[in-house]
Amino acid sequence: MPETRIFLVVYHSENGHTEQMANWIAEGLEDAGAAVAIKKVEELDLSYLPACDGLVIGSPTYFSNVSWPIKKFIDESIVFYDGKQIKGRVGGTFTSSGTYQDARECLMMLDWAFRYHHEMNLRHGVIRVDGQEDAMVAELCKVYGRELVEMGNPS
Repeated sequence: MPETRIFLVVYHSENGHTEQMANWIAEGLEDAGAAVAIKKVEELDLSYLPACDGLVIGSPTYFSNVSWPIKKFIDESIVFYDGKQIKGRVGGTFTSSGTYQDARECLMMLDWAFRYHHEMNLRHGVIRVDGQEDAMVAELCKVYGRELVEMGNPS
Protein backbone atom coordinates (compact mmCIF):
# COMPACT_ATOMS: atom_id res chain seq x y z
CA MET A 1 0.00 0.00 0.00
CA PRO A 2 1.44 3.43 -0.95
CA GLU A 3 2.47 5.80 1.81
CA THR A 4 0.02 8.61 2.56
CA ARG A 5 1.36 11.90 1.35
CA ILE A 6 0.98 15.11 3.32
CA PHE A 7 -0.20 18.29 1.63
CA LEU A 8 -0.25 21.76 3.15
CA VAL A 9 -2.86 24.18 1.81
CA VAL A 10 -1.93 27.72 2.85
CA TYR A 11 -4.01 30.75 1.94
CA HIS A 12 -4.95 34.33 2.66
CA SER A 13 -8.58 35.41 2.33
CA GLU A 14 -10.31 38.70 3.01
CA ASN A 15 -13.88 38.01 1.90
CA GLY A 16 -14.01 34.21 2.12
CA HIS A 17 -13.70 33.28 -1.56
CA THR A 18 -10.07 32.15 -1.35
CA GLU A 19 -10.76 30.29 1.89
CA GLN A 20 -13.66 28.50 0.21
CA MET A 21 -11.36 27.48 -2.65
CA ALA A 22 -8.78 26.19 -0.13
CA ASN A 23 -11.41 23.97 1.47
CA TRP A 24 -12.58 22.59 -1.90
CA ILE A 25 -9.00 21.85 -3.00
CA ALA A 26 -8.41 20.12 0.34
CA GLU A 27 -11.49 17.96 -0.32
CA GLY A 28 -10.01 16.89 -3.65
CA LEU A 29 -6.65 16.14 -2.05
CA GLU A 30 -8.33 14.03 0.63
CA ASP A 31 -10.53 12.26 -1.94
CA ALA A 32 -7.31 11.17 -3.68
CA GLY A 33 -5.89 9.78 -0.41
CA ALA A 34 -3.66 12.60 0.84
CA ALA A 35 -3.47 13.84 4.41
CA VAL A 36 -4.18 17.57 4.42
CA ALA A 37 -3.40 20.47 6.73
CA ILE A 38 -5.15 23.77 5.92
CA LYS A 39 -3.61 26.93 7.35
CA LYS A 40 -4.28 30.63 7.08
CA VAL A 41 -0.96 32.15 6.09
CA GLU A 42 -1.01 34.32 9.21
CA GLU A 43 -1.09 31.18 11.38
CA LEU A 44 1.52 29.18 9.49
CA ASP A 45 4.72 27.99 11.14
CA LEU A 46 7.16 28.11 8.22
CA SER A 47 9.23 25.25 9.64
CA TYR A 48 6.37 22.89 8.68
CA LEU A 49 7.08 23.21 4.94
CA PRO A 50 9.95 20.71 4.57
CA ALA A 51 7.83 17.99 6.23
CA CYS A 52 5.14 18.24 3.53
CA ASP A 53 5.07 16.30 0.29
CA GLY A 54 3.04 19.00 -1.39
CA LEU A 55 2.27 22.70 -0.96
CA VAL A 56 -0.77 24.51 -2.35
CA ILE A 57 -0.80 28.31 -2.05
CA GLY A 58 -3.82 30.57 -2.50
CA SER A 59 -4.21 34.33 -2.55
CA PRO A 60 -6.82 36.84 -3.53
CA THR A 61 -5.64 38.94 -6.46
CA TYR A 62 -4.75 42.56 -5.71
CA PHE A 63 -3.67 44.72 -8.65
CA SER A 64 -2.62 41.60 -10.62
CA ASN A 65 -0.52 40.35 -7.73
CA VAL A 66 -0.70 38.36 -4.50
CA SER A 67 -1.86 39.83 -1.21
CA TRP A 68 0.81 41.18 1.14
CA PRO A 69 0.51 38.29 3.66
CA ILE A 70 1.22 35.82 0.84
CA LYS A 71 4.08 38.01 -0.42
CA LYS A 72 5.50 37.99 3.11
CA PHE A 73 5.23 34.18 3.14
CA ILE A 74 7.05 34.01 -0.22
CA ASP A 75 9.78 36.32 1.06
CA GLU A 76 10.20 34.31 4.26
CA SER A 77 10.39 31.05 2.29
CA ILE A 78 13.87 32.15 1.21
CA VAL A 79 15.17 30.20 4.23
CA PHE A 80 14.56 27.03 2.19
CA TYR A 81 16.20 28.31 -1.00
CA ASP A 82 19.91 27.55 -0.48
CA GLY A 83 19.34 24.08 0.93
CA LYS A 84 16.67 23.28 -1.66
CA GLN A 85 14.53 21.75 1.14
CA ILE A 86 11.31 21.99 -0.89
CA LYS A 87 12.81 21.34 -4.34
CA GLY A 88 10.90 18.75 -6.35
CA ARG A 89 7.84 18.81 -4.07
CA VAL A 90 4.42 18.92 -5.67
CA GLY A 91 3.00 22.42 -5.74
CA GLY A 92 -0.24 24.12 -6.64
CA THR A 93 -1.66 27.63 -6.75
CA PHE A 94 -5.07 29.29 -6.72
CA THR A 95 -6.57 32.76 -6.69
CA SER A 96 -9.86 34.59 -6.48
CA SER A 97 -10.07 37.72 -8.59
CA GLY A 98 -12.28 40.32 -10.15
CA THR A 99 -10.93 39.64 -13.65
CA TYR A 100 -9.36 36.70 -15.43
CA GLN A 101 -6.37 38.75 -16.68
CA ASP A 102 -5.49 39.96 -13.17
CA ALA A 103 -5.83 36.40 -11.86
CA ARG A 104 -3.47 35.01 -14.52
CA GLU A 105 -0.83 37.55 -13.54
CA CYS A 106 -1.25 36.73 -9.85
CA LEU A 107 -0.69 33.03 -10.58
CA MET A 108 2.41 33.94 -12.61
CA MET A 109 3.85 35.56 -9.46
CA LEU A 110 3.27 32.35 -7.51
CA ASP A 111 4.70 30.29 -10.39
CA TRP A 112 7.92 32.31 -10.40
CA ALA A 113 8.44 31.91 -6.69
CA PHE A 114 7.71 28.22 -6.38
CA ARG A 115 8.41 26.71 -9.81
CA TYR A 116 11.49 28.67 -10.81
CA HIS A 117 13.10 29.67 -7.52
CA HIS A 118 12.19 26.77 -5.25
CA GLU A 119 12.12 24.34 -8.20
CA MET A 120 8.88 22.69 -7.13
CA ASN A 121 6.94 20.41 -9.46
CA LEU A 122 4.18 22.97 -9.88
CA ARG A 123 0.85 22.52 -11.62
CA HIS A 124 -0.55 25.82 -12.89
CA GLY A 125 -3.43 26.91 -10.73
CA VAL A 126 -7.13 27.42 -10.42
CA ILE A 127 -8.79 30.77 -10.98
CA ARG A 128 -12.09 31.98 -9.56
CA VAL A 129 -13.45 35.16 -11.13
CA ASP A 130 -16.26 37.22 -9.62
CA GLY A 131 -19.61 36.05 -10.94
CA GLN A 132 -18.68 32.40 -11.47
CA GLU A 133 -21.07 29.84 -10.05
CA ASP A 134 -19.85 28.30 -6.78
CA ALA A 135 -20.72 24.79 -7.97
CA MET A 136 -18.45 25.16 -11.01
CA VAL A 137 -15.56 26.58 -8.98
CA ALA A 138 -16.00 23.85 -6.34
CA GLU A 139 -15.72 21.14 -8.99
CA LEU A 140 -12.64 22.77 -10.58
CA CYS A 141 -10.97 22.97 -7.18
CA LYS A 142 -11.76 19.38 -6.21
CA VAL A 143 -10.48 18.04 -9.55
CA TYR A 144 -7.35 20.17 -9.14
CA GLY A 145 -6.71 18.69 -5.69
CA ARG A 146 -7.04 15.15 -7.03
CA GLU A 147 -4.70 15.97 -9.92
CA LEU A 148 -2.05 17.27 -7.54
CA VAL A 149 -2.00 13.97 -5.65
CA GLU A 150 -1.78 12.06 -8.93
CA MET A 151 1.27 14.09 -10.00
CA GLY A 152 3.50 12.11 -7.71
CA ASN A 153 6.61 13.34 -6.00
CA PRO A 154 9.72 13.08 -8.17
CA SER A 155 12.18 13.94 -5.40
